[in-house]
Amino acid sequence: MELASMERKRLLNISLWVIALLIINIIWANVATNEASKQLNDRGFEFQSEREVSLQAVFGSDADLPISITTEFVHRDDPSREANVSWALIDSSNNVVASWSGSTNEYVTIEKELPPGEYTLNTTIEDNIIAIQTLDIAPFAPIATLGHFLLSTLLVVVAFGESAVRTFIAKKVENSEIKDDKPREFRKSRIGMPEVDSHDELDDSPWREPITL
Repeated sequence: MELASMERKRLLNISLWVIALLIINIIWANVATNEASKQLNDRGFEFQSEREVSLQAVFGSDADLPISITTEFVHRDDPSREANVSWALIDSSNNVVASWSGSTNEYVTIEKELPPGEYTLNTTIEDNIIAIQTLDIAPFAPIATLGHFLLSTLLVVVAFGESAVRTFIAKKVENSEIKDDKPREFRKSRIGMPEVDSHDELDDSPWREPITL
């Protein structure tokens, strides 16, 4: 019965750690795919033909960052009117790394993977046109796999460490109980005079009976 109970506890403990492993990886997957949005131009704000765009890596990673630029252009006076519009994303070396050209009333999303750094978004439109431009960045995507590996490894180490600590404590308690169960004659004798050891410990009277040889 006792062995069966211990086996059930061991299986339950393993199951809990497996569930914890799944939960922590699901949470990290959601974090890694989460996107940070930045409004470059929008309704109600002054239009800027040049916008500085900074792509910053996390934890010092130099891997390319997945980004998406969503644009929509609408004529202010006549929404049905079409006009030519375009934009270009330029890096610090004046190289065009992403671009688009079309007309108003088009909802377009351009996806790219770019290295961290400083960029400039140049937008060309006619008068009375509203520009709606949004930049979405997934900063943790480049280290998603590494994050899964590190978190899983850390959890496994903690699980084995917890098991080792449990075993160590159980052995210490068991050894302590074995020592306490030893017969009196096998216990370590106390330091002191024989008459003190044989004397009633509860008798605190200064007057003692003489020892008869």
